[in-house]
Amino acid sequence: MTFKDLLLKYEFDVVVPDLLTVDEPVKNNLYAFKEAFDELRRMAPGNAGGKQIVVSEEIETDDDGNETERYLHATNCEGDLWDSSLAKEVVIEADITEIRALALILWHITFYGFSAEEKTIWDDVPHNRYERKAILLEYRQHCNYARIKPKRKPDEHDLLCALPMEDWGIYHKRESHRNRAKRMRDARQERAIKRYKRLGKIEKAIGQILGCTSDVAHEDMNYLFDAKAICEYEFFSRVGVGEDRVAYIRDNLSRYIHCDLSAYTRADILLCATTAYPLSNREIAFLTQFFRKLLPTQDVRFSIGTETINEPQDIWVFMVVSR
Repeated sequence: MTFKDLLLKYEFDVVVPDLLTVDEPVKNNLYAFKEAFDELRRMAPGNAGGKQIVVSEEIETDDDGNETERYLHATNCEGDLWDSSLAKEVVIEADITEIRALALILWHITFYGFSAEEKTIWDDVPHNRYERKAILLEYRQHCNYARIKPKRKPDEHDLLCALPMEDWGIYHKRESHRNRAKRMRDARQERAIKRYKRLGKIEKAIGQILGCTSDVAHEDMNYLFDAKAICEYEFFSRVGVGEDRVAYIRDNLSRYIHCDLSAYTRADILLCATTAYPLSNREIAFLTQFFRKLLPTQDVRFSIGTETINEPQDIWVFMVVSR
């Protein structure tokens, strides 16, 4: 039985109890697991590459052979292409049910992101001056203990802070023998890195919204830089052509979102679709009404935009809440 066959054999509600036991943060992300489950079910299997997904019980021991940990593991699915994993035969070597195996594989396959849009909508590279400053400071910190002269314009390879394996031991030894002046310097740099990363995350969120719509301007979003706390969420519809995509988002969030939003006092929500399947007035009214009921605050601003999405009929909702 392939992974695609296993997915089609069970409904998501049946998988949820086992999925919740795989990892503690699963509960707060159930809505995203539901999206991933449905996206995988509608995808066509690709090339398995001759590999299998093997679900087994792993046992770790110490130097004396005493058991230290026992856990379930699924091979050849974490970090692999989703369509490739769909085509792989599932071999269950552990004494568990198919549903438990399905929950485990779903957790592994989504470990690096819940959707293919993770890489297409916004690549994981620095996009603004704050992110670049944070990366540059981390690079300079690395150079201090790698005994490398920092370049004025480091390239991508330099910024990866790569070292030969044999040099890492020396690196950590130098770092552990820092004097007071160097520890203070590093502490200042780490505070600056943390600040730049926060500012970069905010600028990135603003850029995501402004890149899809002209309903708001940058100055309209500047309040985020003064916010005490910010959280971002994104939601997708996972339906076929002609199906009710806004009802999918309503039903998914109504049943599976368990995030505490009560502390947030303001929200910016971007409603996005493709140019081929734009949002209708009915869909916009439906979503604005739903999110106003979902959120504890009435200070909510909506903007409408377009974006390239892997499945053109889908809707993408990007929500930034703050206080």
